[in-house]
Amino acid sequence: MRILGPIAGVTLAAGLSLLAEPGFGQSLPQFYPPLEILVSADTELPPRKRLAPIDPYAAVGIGMGVFTFYPSLTVAGVITSNVEQAASGVSAAGVRLQPSLRFESDWVRHSWIGEVNYDQINYPEHGDLASQEAHLYSKFRLDIRRTTRAEFEAGYDLDQTGLADSEIPETAVGFRAEHMIKMAATLIHDFGPLESRVKTGVGWRIYDDVELSGGGTEDNADRDYAIPLLSARVTYTDPPMFKPYLQTSYEPRYYLRNRDRDGLQRSSQGIAVSAGMVINGEPFWSGDLAVTYLWRDYEDPALDSNSNIGLEGSLTWSPDDLTKIVLAFGTSLEDSVSTTSSSNRNWTGRVDFAHRLRDNIDVLAGAGVEIEETGTGNDIAYDANLGLVWKLGPSLAWTAGYDVTWLDEAASARSYTEHRFSAGLTISR
Repeated sequence: MRILGPIAGVTLAAGLSLLAEPGFGQSLPQFYPPLEILVSADTELPPRKRLAPIDPYAAVGIGMGVFTFYPSLTVAGVITSNVEQAASGVSAAGVRLQPSLRFESDWVRHSWIGEVNYDQINYPEHGDLASQEAHLYSKFRLDIRRTTRAEFEAGYDLDQTGLADSEIPETAVGFRAEHMIKMAATLIHDFGPLESRVKTGVGWRIYDDVELSGGGTEDNADRDYAIPLLSARVTYTDPPMFKPYLQTSYEPRYYLRNRDRDGLQRSSQGIAVSAGMVINGEPFWSGDLAVTYLWRDYEDPALDSNSNIGLEGSLTWSPDDLTKIVLAFGTSLEDSVSTTSSSNRNWTGRVDFAHRLRDNIDVLAGAGVEIEETGTGNDIAYDANLGLVWKLGPSLAWTAGYDVTWLDEAASARSYTEHRFSAGLTISR
């Protein structure tokens, strides 16, 4: 089970970019002569739009030709009540480093954006429990014609899983690293009121081996698999605010080893069907939210087919220039390592809140839940956080945060609670 782990440092760093966009209202200019004299009573006025405010604390970036780069580095002290994220964990203090880099192009046509984020926590007294996460993403848009364009994406994610996951042996030393690599190309074309998207790509999920306290390692190469992807989506774009769409995807999984350690063939064929809505009510509402149905059939006759249904996507509400609330949902089928189960149903939900108290002070808060339906019951992970960002200038900010994570496992043997406090400085440009 992939736990919604503590996110204080990540949330605080993300909060800087979340509110780095303009966040202070300006009054509308005075019309002269008065507006009502210029239009008749039957004239339909255009929808009111917010002016783009100026944020004196926003990072200015580094211009290099047609690209602008936004680097940052957060250094923080961390205190945790449960460094092992285990039922009988111990407290520890450590140091957190979070370098990041974002870039964007300034071309008249086409565009290229990207970001790199890395998060590492080292505990001097628990060297084998150092944790790290990484995220890399890049997208290049090629404008072919006025109604046709192509998008090329590539990404990499590094996550870690500890003793809270039932797949990890109880004698494991440290965490198990999981790598996800993705590449995709999308062709987009407008047919009058309809927009079509055809996407193809491939991904690889790779699991590192795990060291064991009694000596030796657990070989996880039989968990590695490739994920080809082919999807099609049609969106009705004429409505100004709510744009409905239908999407279908073919997503097989091919394990790099024909049989796993138990002799089972876990390769599978999968489809996903979604009916959703793109919401374009900016500056107040925006998002992409859909109802998704997933189905997967496994190669080994001993493994039953499985399906899942739920919400997928996110919704952002900005009631004013100072506040932003984001709702996010996810639905998936996660392959199991059990000999009696093919996969587990998984649902996630999260809400994040950001508010600007003053020109240079941001308050952050969030809460999330992850439910995984396993063969023995439901494993539920809860996560909540509070954060504060005090900007001393465009290039320097002080951050502080608190996170709590609680795992309620059906078998109860791996249930745990962790409290984490952090405080540090962020340097950005």
